[in-house]
Amino acid sequence: MYQLPKLSAGSILMYLRKSRTDDPALTVQEVLSKHEQMLDDWVARNCHGQRVPESNRYREIVSGETIDSRPMVQAMLRQVESPRYKAVLVVEPQRLSRGDLEDIGRMVKLLRYSGTLVITLQYSYDLSDERDRDLFEQELKRGNEFLEYQKRIMGNGRLLSVQNGNFIGQTAPYGYRKITIKEGKRKCHTLEPDPETAPIVHQIFDMYASGTSASQIARTLTSMGVPTATGAASWTVASIRPILINDHYIGMVHWNRRKTVKVVEDGEVYATRPRSQDYLSYPGKHQAIIERSLWDSVQEIYGSHLPIKEKAKYANPFAGLVRCQCGSCMSRRTYVRNGAPRSAPRLLCVNQAQCGTASCSVEEFTAEVIRSLNQEIADFDLSIASIREDAEVERQRNISRLEKRLEELDRLELSQWDKYTQEDMPRHIFEKLHEKLLRDRQAIQAELQEVRLSSPTKESYEEKRAKFSDAVASLQNPAATVKEQNAFLKQCITSIVYSREKKQSSNRRFGTPEPIHLDIQFRV
Repeated sequence: MYQLPKLSAGSILMYLRKSRTDDPALTVQEVLSKHEQMLDDWVARNCHGQRVPESNRYREIVSGETIDSRPMVQAMLRQVESPRYKAVLVVEPQRLSRGDLEDIGRMVKLLRYSGTLVITLQYSYDLSDERDRDLFEQELKRGNEFLEYQKRIMGNGRLLSVQNGNFIGQTAPYGYRKITIKEGKRKCHTLEPDPETAPIVHQIFDMYASGTSASQIARTLTSMGVPTATGAASWTVASIRPILINDHYIGMVHWNRRKTVKVVEDGEVYATRPRSQDYLSYPGKHQAIIERSLWDSVQEIYGSHLPIKEKAKYANPFAGLVRCQCGSCMSRRTYVRNGAPRSAPRLLCVNQAQCGTASCSVEEFTAEVIRSLNQEIADFDLSIASIREDAEVERQRNISRLEKRLEELDRLELSQWDKYTQEDMPRHIFEKLHEKLLRDRQAIQAELQEVRLSSPTKESYEEKRAKFSDAVASLQNPAATVKEQNAFLKQCITSIVYSREKKQSSNRRFGTPEPIHLDIQFRV
């Protein structure tokens, strides 16, 4: 076993996380408290009765398979970059990561090259040693293999539960409440109709079967003051359509209707949950809200009205950027008649029936965005011309001086810790020196930030000007893809708030359109 150097409690980071292998009867807080006591006992035995500071304790409350899904382990890994921290203390290596090989490699690399020890209750790993590193990697891989095995077992159990008619979803569909029932000694979940919202579901199906469109149903429910499933006051087509195709309302339960699928796009792996056409459906234990004949009628109408989308994922270059003045999203719409576009694509508020904001064509919206971007470019040109070269040279000199001083303090801090841990520097002297060093560093960091923000450099203006110019060029280039345009715009723009008054004329086909107004927040 690796012989530990002398460690102080302040140089140890403690990480706690509940695992599937822990007692399922215990809560997350109970498991973490139990493990924390075990680790505190280890620290007391090996660090002369000291205690790890509260700021060095990382308790993972949320669950997650990967490092990116666990905020506390990310925060801890950022801390290991500092030379003041010598070790990570954990109950077992698998608490740090049970992710795939990419996660394992990331964890090993960060701990290895930061020179951080991994201390468990059974073994201590020095990742600079090849044998210890190999043992540590094997432990993490075993954890990942066990995780995959557990997921298969749990998946089989969930499928069996669905086959038995149980509801396994986290949130009950609108119109139902999730309840727990007992079958012998076993508890299982099912649904029961909600007396307040179940009649609303029946009303939606009745209206749609009688020829009322989804948008008309949404307007009717909003005018009646009926809250949505999320508690929002306004219903939309997007909140009506999922209800019309949800077979829970005829007493069914399903499996893998929206299974998580991982896809590779632009060299990155993304998780998506598309609606599957190939899913399993079983009779549920809950009471149906909708009669089978009404359900069949609605499905026949719905199937004849399905929109045709051809690769519409990147149809709007302003996706994720523009919102209406009422706070709702703006949607790009193309109106079709007899299979051909009736007019040019337009942007309109998804809540237009309630907020009353007039729509605009994508062409005029794009022209207004280009005009605003060009105005920003002109402002950059003026700023670049106004920067004095001598002032900029002095500013860069001050930045270099302060950064050099910070590097000296980092070396001094490392020296202090070495003397304290290896040469038995008295604790009161170390604390006084270390406190002064931290004060000096904080003062220099504040001064450095002030100098950096005092006046943007000519280079930064030129860099931003180039980004804005690229965005304008992409919008004006017919060969540019919508995805490329959207990426360029998001480098320059944080958000766009759209507003436009309706035509003053009573007949919407006549009269002069009101101008559009855009409140654009730029990334400057």
